[in-house]
Amino acid sequence: MPFQKWLKNNSGKTYSDAIEAYHEIIKNKKLQKNPIDSQFQYNTYIRDFFNDNKDKTLKQAIACWKYKKGLRGNNKYERSDLIALSIYERK
Repeated sequence: MPFQKWLKNNSGKTYSDAIEAYHEIIKNKKLQKNPIDSQFQYNTYIRDFFNDNKDKTLKQAIACWKYKKGLRGNNKYERSDLIALSIYERK
């Protein structure tokens, strides 16, 4: 989509310009994490969980997500959500 936008806004440019722009767009895309829309709170939570806890498992991430969903307020990952793991590990 960004490349299509570039093409639309740069009519008259050369094929070489388009190739250069394409490679630049791909390079920038690899450097940036794609934003996750707000309706996908679970996906955002899990991604943020793993960014902060590279040594944890998906089961542990899900346990923290379930704990967080049960609390009032937002559903954004916070390091304090790791308390759910002590509850999870007792089960």
